[in-house]
Amino acid sequence: MLFCDRKWIFLILLLFETNDININMKKEGKTSFEINNLAKLLFERFNENWQKISPEDFLAYLKSKIDQSIGFDDFEKKINQKKKLKIKMGIDPTGPDVHLGHLLPILVLRQFQKAGHKIDLIIGDFTAQIGDPSGRSSERKLLSDAQIKKNMASYKKQISSFLDLKKITTHFNSTWLNKITLKKIISVFQKINVSEVLQREDFRKRLDSGHGLSMSEILYSYAQAEDSVFLKSDVEVGGKDQLLNFAQARDVMSIYGLNPETAITTPVLEGIFGDGKKMSKSLGNYIPVLSPAEEKFGKIMSVPDNLVVPYFRAFADLKSDEIEQIKSFVKINPMEAKKQLGMFLVAISQKKFEDGKIEREKFEKKFSKKEFGSETPILKIKDGKNIFDALFETSEFKSRGELFRIFEQAGVRLIEPEKKVLDKKDIVKSGIVKVGKIKYYKIII
Repeated sequence: MLFCDRKWIFLILLLFETNDININMKKEGKTSFEINNLAKLLFERFNENWQKISPEDFLAYLKSKIDQSIGFDDFEKKINQKKKLKIKMGIDPTGPDVHLGHLLPILVLRQFQKAGHKIDLIIGDFTAQIGDPSGRSSERKLLSDAQIKKNMASYKKQISSFLDLKKITTHFNSTWLNKITLKKIISVFQKINVSEVLQREDFRKRLDSGHGLSMSEILYSYAQAEDSVFLKSDVEVGGKDQLLNFAQARDVMSIYGLNPETAITTPVLEGIFGDGKKMSKSLGNYIPVLSPAEEKFGKIMSVPDNLVVPYFRAFADLKSDEIEQIKSFVKINPMEAKKQLGMFLVAISQKKFEDGKIEREKFEKKFSKKEFGSETPILKIKDGKNIFDALFETSEFKSRGELFRIFEQAGVRLIEPEKKVLDKKDIVKSGIVKVGKIKYYKIII
């Protein structure tokens, strides 16, 4: 594999602490190496054909993307026996927009696809009319057939950069769910304990808070399980919130006398503010999959340093030991690591590595040191004042609350002469400060 031949590249990153893009090792009697090859190497691996990958390597890449699983031991045996498996993922097209957080299970499907496994993508046109209750505090609104079709067309367009849609089998679950009789449903439900179903944490919260829980929502996980029964899936992939639905699918498959599928879930991706909240359109802390390359790169450059490693893990194919090496890389040079990440994300979205390089060059030109000092507003501050008060006195913020939120989202940073996130109570020092996404100030004491 790619990194088997170049793994030493990561190790080099751990040996030298530098703020330069280039690490010159000639003094040690070795050759020169450029850190910015990292994004290119990850892009090449992203596009590798894994048909001949060893079971050991495939499992190493896969495990680094998994949050939780059920039945993984049985799955691991099948992989070690080099069996080709049926991998299922279901989508209820309840909305038209996809952000980077939605891609995590898609990128697991990509790993399976590269390794030659069969991918079944289920379009939940039937289940979308029920509404997945997972993690919900209220019942979802019902969608019309027209809304479902429109949302699904948009969804497939947005994931097409990350999955070869020509090599997957797409199903609409209304095809088989519309044919299920009440007699068949009752025969399955006779073997399911209702008290166990109601022990689901999301159901308990709904009931304890006095919110209703419709029978259709209780039926949802059963309907999803029938998808797995119909396809005889070996593995089901989804987000963390789907684990209870997957557990139900395994039970229903056993009732039918089938070998239960392995359930694999991916982590929740933290939003770009780095405040611990998941990436969400409603919170405004997201990056749309279809956002322009410049916006995508710029938002990555604005994320707090603590998100760089989780984002590399989420989007790149990495083994656990390589993730540890990237942690050291970020610690040594977080700015360069972000540029690598930005280049990589743009490249895989656009399917061209050159596009990632172009965005990096545009960013560096826009925010080059030459621009600081000539166009950047100058703040002359008395020694001993804290940064919050100094910035608020510029009158460029509507309220103290607005500025407070920027600080809470780790949005105020000293970028020269050193790089660090600033706290509201930090005493002002001379240098260049970035506030939010686009504001810069040159502070003179």
